[in-house]
Amino acid sequence: MDKKQKSCIPFLRQCFLTASVAFNIMGHGCVIGYPAVLIPRLRQPESYIHPTASQESWIASVIGFAFMPGNLLVMPLMDVIGRKKCHILSVIPILVGWFLVLLADNVQALILARFLQGISMGILGPLGSIIISEMTDPKYRGAFLTCISLSLTIGVMFTHTIGTLLSWQQTALLCSFLSFTSLNMIIFTPETPPWLIAKGKYEESREVFYWLRGQGPEQEDELQHMITAQKMIRKSSVAGQKLSFCTKTKRFFRYIGSTFKKPEFYKPMLIMLHVFAMFQFAGINVISSYAKDIIEQVVGPEANAVVLMVILDCERLVCNILAVFIMQKCKRRTVLFTLGAICVISYISKATYVLTKQNNWLPFENQIVPIFLICMYMFSLTFGLSTIPFAISGEIFPLEYRGLGGGLSALPVSLNFFIAVKSFPVLTGSIGLPLTYVVYGGIVSYCLVVLWFILPETKDRTLQEIEDELRGNTVLEDRRESEPLNGNILLRRYSSQIIVH
Repeated sequence: MDKKQKSCIPFLRQCFLTASVAFNIMGHGCVIGYPAVLIPRLRQPESYIHPTASQESWIASVIGFAFMPGNLLVMPLMDVIGRKKCHILSVIPILVGWFLVLLADNVQALILARFLQGISMGILGPLGSIIISEMTDPKYRGAFLTCISLSLTIGVMFTHTIGTLLSWQQTALLCSFLSFTSLNMIIFTPETPPWLIAKGKYEESREVFYWLRGQGPEQEDELQHMITAQKMIRKSSVAGQKLSFCTKTKRFFRYIGSTFKKPEFYKPMLIMLHVFAMFQFAGINVISSYAKDIIEQVVGPEANAVVLMVILDCERLVCNILAVFIMQKCKRRTVLFTLGAICVISYISKATYVLTKQNNWLPFENQIVPIFLICMYMFSLTFGLSTIPFAISGEIFPLEYRGLGGGLSALPVSLNFFIAVKSFPVLTGSIGLPLTYVVYGGIVSYCLVVLWFILPETKDRTLQEIEDELRGNTVLEDRRESEPLNGNILLRRYSSQIIVH
């Protein structure tokens, strides 16, 4: 009994660490879902703020635009000050944003508040997956990373549910407590072992690693593999530390140039560019922001959009919970391409239904068919397309480039988020909802085709094994490279500059 309890302790510690990220992401889900509550309330005659249609789209989409400064901020900080301090930093703008929402008396104040919250989301975008992937066991990592999508769903559902009962100011106040809870949990979490290893703090990393994962032959092998790889990287880059600013600048740009030529960097970048583009144009944030408008256009103006919105959120929650278990059993590629195909089919089906309805080609009308199509679409999003991107983003980048690669790959997320959410009302107003769905479905199809050829399987593999495959190393090659080469020349294929002594 004692041994069983002892074996559960590391798992429970990993659960706590994941929960600290999850509560933070729930707060971000509240931010994404808030426009579906806020905008209809601002349209009411008694509202003291009356935005135009253009201003409404800015309120919904500005968080995507604000991702970019958040991403740019976290890229250097993640590697310099560590994952934990950046995690704490990510909570501050979102709390300030909710405070400004409570005080807002004009559209500009609301947009500023949403912009600050977008910065927070930009910081946590690449960081959340990295923290979870670096702190959890490979056999649990898929399920823990799926909790990112689950947490977003809970946040969106929380906002939509209480927003139907309370004012938009009261909703904002309650949403802020999720982020505040996360802040209190983060304080009691340690720094991630890979970051400590990258900084040469090997003893501290051992303590944290064994505290998180337990101590056994398998854990010792994984830790030693990471330490060995990072020692080789540090060894190959120790020369010339006392350099002039000009020399350091030249070396930095040479380093960046060589980095983009390495397969262990450009392959993950290419993968994540397409994964995140697919994620945004699959429409998860579009339907979260414009849920009531979409339901009224697809089902009809007579539909009870508020009730259907909450029902869709419940479906999203159930699917996300099931996805946690599916990610433990099924391969990443299988889930991605199966659910991606269903998403494209549902896009085409919804476009066809709305087009036939608009042209009075339907033999009869009822709400069952459009509701079924929307539910099928939501199933594809929440069961796969919104879970796989977060899982892959935490697994695909080598340790040395995890901050740089995670930040750079998240930049297109902000652009795609902004374009998808901002363009949706514009496209539906100019070319109609059916053609808008065809455009979005075409983008998703393109991304799936590209990913079919370049996306590796990452399930149940350690981060070091994934890194080695992307670099092109086999286990035998790694062993050979751990030995000194001829003379005093140290050459390494690991992710660093080749230095000749």
